[in-house]
Amino acid sequence: MTDETANQPGRQALASRRTMLRLAGASAAACLVPVAFANDGPFPTRPIQLVVPFSAGGATDVLARMLARSMEGDLKQPVVVQNRVGASGAIAAASVAKADADGYTALFGGVATNIILALTNPDLPYQPARDFAPVGNFCYVDFVMVVSAQSPYRTLADYLQDAKKHPGERTYYSSGARGTIHVAHEYLWKQAGVSVNHVAYKGESHVLPDLVAGRVDLALMTLSLSRQLAAEGKIRMLGTFAPKRLEGAPDVPTVAEQGFPDFAMPAWNGVFVPAKTPADRIAALNRSINHALAEERVRKAMHDMGISPSEPNTVAEYTAFLEKEQQRWRAMVEQSGIK
Repeated sequence: MTDETANQPGRQALASRRTMLRLAGASAAACLVPVAFANDGPFPTRPIQLVVPFSAGGATDVLARMLARSMEGDLKQPVVVQNRVGASGAIAAASVAKADADGYTALFGGVATNIILALTNPDLPYQPARDFAPVGNFCYVDFVMVVSAQSPYRTLADYLQDAKKHPGERTYYSSGARGTIHVAHEYLWKQAGVSVNHVAYKGESHVLPDLVAGRVDLALMTLSLSRQLAAEGKIRMLGTFAPKRLEGAPDVPTVAEQGFPDFAMPAWNGVFVPAKTPADRIAALNRSINHALAEERVRKAMHDMGISPSEPNTVAEYTAFLEKEQQRWRAMVEQSGIK
């Protein structure tokens, strides 16, 4: 018996195993076909989760729930808001970045989660440009620079003049180190050539007693709260950080009008999904956001909150907007001196 003859049974067995593997592979591929076709079908067919980086009841949460209710009517599926709080929004953003890229998990993100944290936090567990796909912009949160009604400052120039006379002695509030408000203020102080003491609080409601009492000299607050406090005679509004005067406070000048022509701090909120989410599903979510922006009741509710609704926007327009915002905030972070 030759070696070839002796090996014949082994070769037959090997060929048989190969045939079985090919058949098994073909069978597995056949089983996958219905799943692939199912994924190409109508979207959505089950609830969508909208993750919010901040606690329930706050302005961001209220806006997200307003958007979710409108999207439900358009998409014919529940849109469930989930609050994931912590690390200035990084916990929520990281959870969405790691989610399945199927359109069923989205982030109600903003300047901090999708731009600033990547510029100020080298240990961020995600990278916005790499890990997210933009869907659409929803709104702009309008902020006003305020002082106590008993303050001697009647204009921004008054405050800056006093800060120059007393370097490092005047104070201002922010909601946390290296956040949006902190970066924007430090950038402004550099432009003005002053040194001001940064005092961090958990939020504007926490700083309010100290601001009204004059223990904190200046704060940046949302328009809705600022209007209420001004009407009650507790604070005075000095200027807005918006690119142009606000509809809800047309008599309050912008910081740009007061000697800093290039200054603005657009604070916005929009929707993002994990990178590699199919384009048709992103388009469906974008249409749903624009549906909400076209609803008069939604726009009125935002205006009543002191929030400026975005105009309906395409995915391409939102992407271009984010690229410009990235450039703006990178320059502000670098020039602010914040590490």
